[in-house]
Amino acid sequence: MAREDPPRETVVLLAAAPSHKTRVLDLPAVLTAFTTITSAHWAKTTAGALLEWTEPVDPGILAQRLRSIAAGPGHLTVHLAGQLLLHRGRNTLYLALSRTTSSTLQSTALPLQSLASRLRRRPPGSSTVFVDLVAEAQVWQRVRYTGFTLGPGVRLYGALSPPPPRRKLIEPVYLTALSRTLAEDPWLSPAEAHARTVAAGTLEGRMLIAQEPALHRAAFTPEAETGPSLAPRRNAPSDEPAHSGPPLADDPVLGLPAGELDHPDPHAAIIAAAHNGRYEQAAAAAAIWEKAALRSHGPGSAPAIHWLEVRAELAHLGGEPALSCRLWLAAARVRLDVGQNPSDPDVVAAVDRAQHQFHQIPPTGEAWQLAAEVLRLRQHVPSGQNRVLESLEARVAQLRTSASGGPTA
Repeated sequence: MAREDPPRETVVLLAAAPSHKTRVLDLPAVLTAFTTITSAHWAKTTAGALLEWTEPVDPGILAQRLRSIAAGPGHLTVHLAGQLLLHRGRNTLYLALSRTTSSTLQSTALPLQSLASRLRRRPPGSSTVFVDLVAEAQVWQRVRYTGFTLGPGVRLYGALSPPPPRRKLIEPVYLTALSRTLAEDPWLSPAEAHARTVAAGTLEGRMLIAQEPALHRAAFTPEAETGPSLAPRRNAPSDEPAHSGPPLADDPVLGLPAGELDHPDPHAAIIAAAHNGRYEQAAAAAAIWEKAALRSHGPGSAPAIHWLEVRAELAHLGGEPALSCRLWLAAARVRLDVGQNPSDPDVVAAVDRAQHQFHQIPPTGEAWQLAAEVLRLRQHVPSGQNRVLESLEARVAQLRTSASGGPTA
């Protein structure tokens, strides 16, 4: 049975990297992969166009071209290879172009919002982007916590590489493996092509990306909320002194930057809702972001752990110490399960916060249910604070006495 005529598709091959010593991407290898992708595209006899832009110089001209292409009909597929830089003053990600340097970033590089904003105007699901990008150190640190996206309506697949050692070029291993995959079967769906690429490629040390279009935006904005505000709830009274257990860190997890490219920083909106007393709404929004991180990056990924810890902090702000304790314990367990050492500062901080919340729970059955797990993790993850374990053991002993019906201290 003959195939139906394929729908119109525009394919853009975009490779960008500085032409001077700050180039860290192996551009000849990118162009070789692009040649294979071009052959695979024509093998489909797709109605549409194939455009290849390599080493663009002018960000204004490139933005105009992207605007024109994104406004066209049919499906748009972009294969993007390049280097990601961070404009520290604007807190904005840029794609480095041929003449880009750190001091001329704003005038010589393409802000990724420019691409994301054009894709956002297209119908959800009508855009697919494959990326093979190298992140500078500050970008790599950021995306490890926040993930990487070009908007909820975009299929986004690919790999981000950390900065290489000095004088070493990064090979586009994801793009190379993808080109071979498409050459073997150009009719694969984007998800199938990505899955085969990951199975075939050598991608150790890279952050893998797999995002399907969302029907609804996951962003949380206080202005969109029409329900009544919730009155702030206070921590339940505790029989423990106010400062029992390890203190909360001075830099709460909610202070981490989000850096999402397609919408305002969700952290800012979530924090504002929590400070206005709308804890349930803030927690629901954080849960949406956690689910998105789990879909995009998988369990145990830095973005997924981050949003789990955001939920734990929101439970603390909302006066739910038992829930906060459970969530901090879960975060500590996940960090240990993915191979972090018990002495890792993030692991220690998670257990410290779990114990701090445990000390705020009234001496009820819920506190007793959590006691064994808090004590087990505390014994496995020593705190840097003095007499923290002794304080916890005393609380557990008190709860044990209460549970057995004996006199309380």
